[in-house]
This record gives sequence, structure tokens and C-alpha cells, in this order.
Amino acid sequence: MAHEPADLDQRLMDAVERLGAAARAMLRRSALAEGLSLTQAQLLLRITADTAPPQGTGSLAGWLEVSAPTVSDAIQTLVRKGMVERGLRSGRAWTATAIGRAVARRLRRWQDPLRAALGGQPDAAKATALETLLHTIAELNVGGHISTARTCLTCRFFRADPEAWCALLETALAPADLRVDCPEHEPRTSA
Repeated sequence: MAHEPADLDQRLMDAVERLGAAARAMLRRSALAEGLSLTQAQLLLRITADTAPPQGTGSLAGWLEVSAPTVSDAIQTLVRKGMVERGLRSGRAWTATAIGRAVARRLRRWQDPLRAALGGQPDAAKATALETLLHTIAELNVGGHISTARTCLTCRFFRADPEAWCALLETALAPADLRVDCPEHEPRTSA
């Protein structure tokens, strides 16, 4: 049975939406178990992410695509709970306390069922899916629909011709090597 490309696009969008809804539900359950809202959990996970740069309220709001007051309210709750504080090096960036890091480690377990489901898939299929999703994220970023996209495909160091290449790391990038949240990311500027 042949399908039109638009039909495939719709089914891909439906699948991404279903995965997103499932991921939010799993994270929400983990957050509730820790006495946190979904937004508080997302912020704590972002603040403790290895790939995340130090971030203040404004950049966290951009990352989550929510308003600064929403982030400010959630951060203040995390401060009252002893999970985050202002960073020592920068009075504007938030950092997790020991309590916050312990809670974040437990929160990250929400990913275990998804990781297990992905684990059985062939690496080549996962690499293709990653590349497709990153191209989609880049297009949405260029179109102004996603404000923060720290992916290889939106970075000034990324070269696509004749093969994917990172000029900063001076290395070729296979589809499986492409980063979703690169700590060295520098946004590409329009020339």
C-alpha cells in the first residue's frame, strides 16, 4: 500500500507528538513523586545537565519556551526547597545544591522506559532518526518557532559539504555523532 509523502509527514508528526506526550507524562509522574511541578523538574534537570551552560532566568525561559515570570516563580520554589541557588561565579546563573543534584539524579530515571525501548532499535535507524529530528529542529529554529536550538545543524562551526564536519573539533560527524545540546554551540549568524 503506497502512501503519499504528506501522509508520511503527518504520521511522523503524530508519532513525535505521541512520544512527546508520553515523555511529559513520565516526567510529570517523576516530578510529582519528588513534590515538584513539571516546570520545576524541567528546570532542575536543565540546571544540572552536563551539556547546559550556566543559565539565568531569561535563558532558562528561552530554553523551555515559557515566560520569564513562569521560570522565576518555579525557581523561587526550588530555592525555598533548597534545590537551587545563585552560582558562585555569576550572580545571574542558577546552580543546583547537593539536594537538587540528588533529586535531579532520581528525576532522570523517567527516561529509563524510553531508553529501554530505543535500546532494541538498530543503530543505523536511530542515527537516521536523530539526523531527521535535528534537521527539523534547525528548520523550526530558523523559522522562529523554536528560540533555542543548540544542535550541530544550527552552529556556526558546522559544515555540511561535502560531509558533515565540525570546524571547532576538526572532525567529521556521522549522523550518530550529531549533538542535540552542544556545550560549545555558537549560533550561526545570517550573512
